[in-house]
Amino acid sequence: MFKNLILLILLIVISRFIGLPANFSPLLALAVFMPRLTDDVRIQNLLPVSMVAFTNLFLEQVNIIIFAAILLVFAIAPTLSRLSRSLLWGSLGTVFIWHILVNGAVWAVGRNSIVETYIAAIPFDLKLAISTGLYILLFYSAERFWMGFSESKIKLLDRFTN
Repeated sequence: MFKNLILLILLIVISRFIGLPANFSPLLALAVFMPRLTDDVRIQNLLPVSMVAFTNLFLEQVNIIIFAAILLVFAIAPTLSRLSRSLLWGSLGTVFIWHILVNGAVWAVGRNSIVETYIAAIPFDLKLAISTGLYILLFYSAERFWMGFSESKIKLLDRFTN
């Protein structure tokens, strides 16, 4: 089972490199889904942030202010999901926070007006919301499938940390 977990993490990391559109990635969905994988708040917050930070080393460089806003969103996502107790509201809330924080950072370092920046980001962020929702649905389905075969109620990542 540990091999399956490592494989899942590697597939999610590799997904950043295989040519998917920039706003079609399982990473944000993973950040939202983390409270369902472990009760350890440190792992919930650090795993998605570290995956984004690590993979960003190999991708096109992003302005440091924008990158900090992206990392902040990934750090907030598990907490928002945990507090909302709903994958739907956790996903929508996280995408909304992305829209505000990341596009605010884009505006801060760019030349467009704040209104132009936020309006221009709407198509990108709608696609981000759709892809996040699709990955959440995939993760949820996999979780239901796994729980159907597993006799344990221990969360997946907690099996390796306890």
